Parts: sequence; C-alpha cells; structure tokens
Amino acid sequence: MAENKVVVNIYGEQYPIMGVTDSSHISRVADLVDKRMREAAESSQLKARDKVAILASMSIASELLEKSAELSNTRYEVDSVLDSLLNRLERVLADAPPQLS
Repeated sequence: MAENKVVVNIYGEQYPIMGVTDSSHISRVADLVDKRMREAAESSQLKARDKVAILASMSIASELLEKSAELSNTRYEVDSVLDSLLNRLERVLADAPPQLS
C-alpha cells in the first residue's frame, strides 16, 4: 500500500504527515486535533502549546472511551436479542410437524 504525504496545519504549525490512509482522512484527523486544541486553549486560557495538546488529547481520549463503552453495550444488547431470536426459532422448529419428502 502506498504512503501518502500530507502537510497539515495544527494549532498554527505545519506538520508533514505520512500515512497509508487516504490524504482526506489524514486532513480530517488533523482538523479534529486542531479544533480540539483551539477549544482547549479557549476554555482553559492556557498558552503553552504542550499543555493545550495534553488537554486536547485528554478530551479526544475521553470521547473515544465513551464511544467504546457505548459500542460494547450495543454489541451486548444485539447479542442478547439475537440469542433470544435464535432460541425462539429453535423452539418453533422443534414444535413444527415433520415435512414429508
């Protein structure tokens, strides 16, 4: 798979990023990081780039963990519904009269 090189702007700095994903994905990721850094700087009044980056990273990581927990819960719910449906189907099939060939 060919690597893509994209120059992105994050919090006023340009960074050359190499990745195997398409360049539009890399740009969207950079835009998200830039947005979160600007939000963190605005809400905290911090000026130090490294501290702003840590706050933004914490925000993104928190959202990731929340979404991961939601996905896990959804998977559990789907598995429960599927198990219930399979059990009902097995009962119906067990009670069905045999088919004549």
